[in-house]
Amino acid sequence: MKDKALTIVQHLNELRKRLIYILIVVGAASGGGYYFIDEILQFITETGNIENLVFINPTEAFFVIVKLSLLTGIVVAMPFILYQVWRYVGVGLKKEERKYLIFFGPVSYILFLCGAAFAFRGVLPLAIKFLLSFSKEYITPMITLNAYVSFLSKMIIAFGVMFELPIVILALSKFGLVTPDMLKKGRRYTIVGIFLVAAVLTPPDVVSQIMLAVPLLLLYEVGIWICTAVTKKREKEMGLEEPVANEA
Repeated sequence: MKDKALTIVQHLNELRKRLIYILIVVGAASGGGYYFIDEILQFITETGNIENLVFINPTEAFFVIVKLSLLTGIVVAMPFILYQVWRYVGVGLKKEERKYLIFFGPVSYILFLCGAAFAFRGVLPLAIKFLLSFSKEYITPMITLNAYVSFLSKMIIAFGVMFELPIVILALSKFGLVTPDMLKKGRRYTIVGIFLVAAVLTPPDVVSQIMLAVPLLLLYEVGIWICTAVTKKREKEMGLEEPVANEA
């Protein structure tokens, strides 16, 4: 790719091309998910300690299986999806800046997997246990297949996406769009924002909301540390290290 400004039409064409690639790969991966759907259903029900799932209308099981296959396809195809996203972003970058995409792509996927695994293995069992604890002798839990898969999908995607926070901060810091002072001054607003986002993205229970908000707060602090290190390196490369040190 040459360093030249693209027109709006060229940007739209590039975006369309990347989306088509993503749809093709997600479709193929979803087909693989459908092939192993029985094993996937058994795995997710055992992890959530759910003994029996029911469906209450004739079409529910079919559409849920399609939804679960699609979710599986998205998770499996996530490296390719992130690659296409970073490739599209790279169109607007300079040649020397594109080398960072080799780092951002794999790390983005690792962070997504960490978030998804944390949601699936750590948060899901605790959230299910907490919610089912409200059952009484006269209140029998009967969880539908659609409700459980929707619950699971929402948590995996929410945790996976939100765990990308450090790499986002790193990218913004690398290009000089944020500074450590900006992140520190905005900490109080970020805390409020994180809890609001956690309340929106997770199911309406305190356990899952707290278990998303707390890691995000820690990741934000990690992001500040990363931003500080990156900013110092940029200032050193630009010959600004001495003024900054004297001012401190």
